[in-house]
Amino acid sequence: MTPAESALLPLWCRAKCALEYPALGVGGADAGIIRGLRADFSLARRSDALLYALRELLLAAAAEEYLAGHPRAAIVSLGCGLDTLPRRLGPAHGARIYVDLPEVIALRRRLLPEAEGETYIAADLARGGFREPVPAGDGAFFLMGGLLCHLDAGASAGLLGGLGADYPGAGLAFDGLSPIARRLAGMASALPGEAELSRRCSLSVKRVKRLPDAFAAVPAGRRLRLAALLYTGALRFYAGRCGHNMA
Repeated sequence: MTPAESALLPLWCRAKCALEYPALGVGGADAGIIRGLRADFSLARRSDALLYALRELLLAAAAEEYLAGHPRAAIVSLGCGLDTLPRRLGPAHGARIYVDLPEVIALRRRLLPEAEGETYIAADLARGGFREPVPAGDGAFFLMGGLLCHLDAGASAGLLGGLGADYPGAGLAFDGLSPIARRLAGMASALPGEAELSRRCSLSVKRVKRLPDAFAAVPAGRRLRLAALLYTGALRFYAGRCGHNMA
């Protein structure tokens, strides 16, 4: 699967959630994009769409908490794919920046042309972290939904460490798998715990262990499975700040 093709998977899953679980408030804009596409969504149909809804809601909650104190902050979606979340995070007082591989940015420009205040940047985040300047005078928040699942341990540490060093006080949120879950999936790296993220990457983050309240609308069996993944750390989601000061 090419990077551009893989970008369609979360788009389709969020759109599915908009139809099956509208109370979650996820995927409304994505459903409109899907209707205009001719693509092979067979892999997406075998995926757990609720995992993508969960990621979306957790990212949104972390970003909204930061924006409450920094309403003019820049929002940076790293490994953006066809992410539409920054457009839903209230009025765009600050810059909205989207970063991904060149072929993904080309697809994004075709399906989601840049709106006013948005900037698309083509970059390989697996090589050298992220060193593009971000207008962070009024704060910045970095969204990394699903990105670290595609990077090895060295690239993940380089990216997170670079953000921690370059943008102290900025907010960030990201997800990934535990070491055991990564090994079961045949993947090479995993997200470390909070202490190691603080030591190696200069981050002040906490792991989210509870489902958002909106998941009360999801059938109990599926809700309990997702809750167990979060609580046990098989699926890890972190939110916090760059640098060691959480203020």
